Amino acid sequence: MTRKRNEGAPTPGREKSLAPESDLELREFIDHAPVGLRFLSREGRILWANQAELDLVGCSEQEYVGRHIGEFLVEPGAAAELLGRLVSGERIEAYRARLRSKDGSTRRVIIDASALYRDGQFVHGRTVTRDITAFLQEEQAARHRVEETSRLKDEFLALLSHELRSPLGTILVWLGLLQQGGLDVAESERALGIIERSARSLERIIEDLLHASRIAAGGLMLIPQLVDLRSVVQVAVDAASGDAGLKGLELTSSHGEIPIWVTGDPRRLQQAVSNLLSNAIKFTPAGGKVEVCLDTEDRRARLRVTDTGEGMSPEFLPFAFKRFRQQDTTSTRAHHGLGLGLYVVGHVIEHHGGRVNAESPGPGRGSTITAFVPLATQRFTDATASVSGTRISSGAGLPVGLKVLLVDDEEDTREAMRRILQQNGMLVTTAASAREGFELLEHLQPDIILSDIAMPGEDGLSLIRRVRLLPLDRGGQIPAAALSAYAGVEDRQRALLAGFQYYIPKPVDPDHLLAVIAKMARKSAGRNEKR
Repeated sequence: MTRKRNEGAPTPGREKSLAPESDLELREFIDHAPVGLRFLSREGRILWANQAELDLVGCSEQEYVGRHIGEFLVEPGAAAELLGRLVSGERIEAYRARLRSKDGSTRRVIIDASALYRDGQFVHGRTVTRDITAFLQEEQAARHRVEETSRLKDEFLALLSHELRSPLGTILVWLGLLQQGGLDVAESERALGIIERSARSLERIIEDLLHASRIAAGGLMLIPQLVDLRSVVQVAVDAASGDAGLKGLELTSSHGEIPIWVTGDPRRLQQAVSNLLSNAIKFTPAGGKVEVCLDTEDRRARLRVTDTGEGMSPEFLPFAFKRFRQQDTTSTRAHHGLGLGLYVVGHVIEHHGGRVNAESPGPGRGSTITAFVPLATQRFTDATASVSGTRISSGAGLPVGLKVLLVDDEEDTREAMRRILQQNGMLVTTAASAREGFELLEHLQPDIILSDIAMPGEDGLSLIRRVRLLPLDRGGQIPAAALSAYAGVEDRQRALLAGFQYYIPKPVDPDHLLAVIAKMARKSAGRNEKR
């Protein structure tokens, strides 16, 4: 069976030329080139142009050929300069110009040109024109985005300085008044309340900054578990009730009697709900109302936070969950904040596979923010329920007389931590360095270790590595928790890989600290039974 020869294949005995078979084929190739091509006379008359060139000027061949190039170059003198350089034999590269189209519009172009000489005589000039209008527009847009980002960052840094200095200044002023004395009991209690609220404000700012940084770096880490979302919401509501009461707001919540199970990180979810409540309370004037409603819809948990506050303008709504964005950024604005609270909310909910949106009838008419989170795929009974969002009460589950070794180079921190632990029935020994802590470990044989990470000389990571090399009977497996102001994902991972079982970020929340110690105490008891 003979194979049919492909059409266009070379005939036997003759090589097929790689050159075009006709002028028409060459013309089609040139016309479909992505750049404008044309020939010019010595005087600058257009002798020929390809289709891409005609498209650039919006003319037909009859309208274009024969006209002077100067009619289509916007800059005065551009045509004379190009022709003069061509006639002199110069090769022109990347000449920038503006090209005028038939309809009067202009495009930014780059022109490369050369001249053809034959027997020393000028035959014609050849130009290659590339349209860079879109490129320049994108370049300008990119430059504008960089400038806008820089402006927003400058505004943010100025705002951050203000937001940090305000509560810090309040703390220092009231501490000074307390140190001077002369305040009665009621005034002292008021001073302590103000100091605590200011410190909590600083803590929220730092937490939002850390979360925003993790989000921007793609490092928002979740520790998912099955959680009844009702408990997460209730904890956040309970924590926000004090701020709402101080401002004279009515804060209500409803979530039904049936568990609403989701798979998520309870701490991250609680922060998201807390941010929503903080935002609603901040923008609702005294006498207003904030309502929290949790239910389910289409196999999703639905959380709605509605307030009767200032509302949002239609122009601001698309930017409500953007970083550094605030409806009012002037120096006369009525509310403090960094514009990070809702940004963190949006990313936390999205990392849980959900979505969040904001609605408002307009300024002065309140707003509603709704978050949706997918329900857990498995069903659970109340008998197996783990209420993950609740806070442990101080001292719950802690054995009396628990021996704790506390290692921290900051004297004020050691003293504060020692008091918290002693008030909850623990026997506390402190060390100001990793070296001192290691020496006390073998002598004291504590039940648990709490150690700072960043310390001069030898840090907490080095300390726990040395501890883990000890035999079991000398404390090699003692439960240990890291305490650190470095609260990044990488910092946590380094601490756990070094040998700590728990990681507690500073500033330390006493309830969270005691909950972790209760877990460590159970492990320590089990370890002692195996000895």
